[in-house]
Amino acid sequence: MQIQRLFLDDKDLKIIRILSKDCRESFMSIGSAIGMTSKSVKARVDRMISTGVIEKFVLKVNPVALGYGIGCMLIVREHTADTGDIINRLNLVGDVSIHSKCMGGISTFCLAIKEGHEDKLRLLLDSLKPASVRIMFTSKLSPSSSTSTLSSSSSMNKRHELTETDLRIIKCLISNPRMEMNDIARETSISGRTVNRRLTKLKDDNVLKFFILCNPVHTVGYIQFALVVNTLDRSSYHQIVGRIYEQLGENILFQLPVTDPDNVLTFLLFSQDIFAADGILKEVESFDGVKRVELFVLTDTTSYDEWVLREIDKKLNIPSAKHTEELGPLLEISG
Repeated sequence: MQIQRLFLDDKDLKIIRILSKDCRESFMSIGSAIGMTSKSVKARVDRMISTGVIEKFVLKVNPVALGYGIGCMLIVREHTADTGDIINRLNLVGDVSIHSKCMGGISTFCLAIKEGHEDKLRLLLDSLKPASVRIMFTSKLSPSSSTSTLSSSSSMNKRHELTETDLRIIKCLISNPRMEMNDIARETSISGRTVNRRLTKLKDDNVLKFFILCNPVHTVGYIQFALVVNTLDRSSYHQIVGRIYEQLGENILFQLPVTDPDNVLTFLLFSQDIFAADGILKEVESFDGVKRVELFVLTDTTSYDEWVLREIDKKLNIPSAKHTEELGPLLEISG
């Protein structure tokens, strides 16, 4: 079967960047931002969907809101290991939310872990053989994801108790993150005004993140790569984020919607070739406060929703939920 490919131009990339930050943005607002009609934007989005450039519209839920206490990011050299077996083993400890395949037999996994399973983390290194863990970062999850660089200090200290209304709205949106407000209201039997108010609050409190997955196979003329930036200390974090957005804004798709430790930043970027990507790597390495930067060229990314639906169903039957306290990073293992 021949793969249909689309050569992206500057307008396509601008649309992708906007949808990567919030895939619920309307065609009208996107068109207004980039100087196009809403009809032209819709035609381009439809074309990118039909050619596989836009693979999926995604809703991610902050794991803390579902009762998880620990976030973990693994960078694994698979060797001859089966990826499905690795995911199954990781799911014995927590729940994998994102898996990215990279060139050179490398995979990255983001998973959320519930309290009481901390000790099982240390068994991961042996249980994943013949795969080998190159890097593993873990941290206590905070009520607000580190992906929001513009959050106020007050919102960063909030806890968000999900109501039954919130859970029903989220469950509805998982199947279609771009669902219209009126359709959500009709599907959930909740008033449109309430849907709009609750959804706005969930986004403002960093409980929900809407973005897109772009298939690297179909983005001809550009490569997708991830930068994992390990900072020297917590105080350097926001300064480095600011510099990355200031100097590399045209290349950034988005800061990945995972809850990283305070000393780790993960960005997804576009570049025209591997040489440009290498230049970006060297530039970020030169920033004050940067300890180490890893670059991974992506070949495929999968987002998993089943665990979110499972936890939502549990909460719809059990009214109370236990939340965790905000603490600092727990563990860093480098191989």
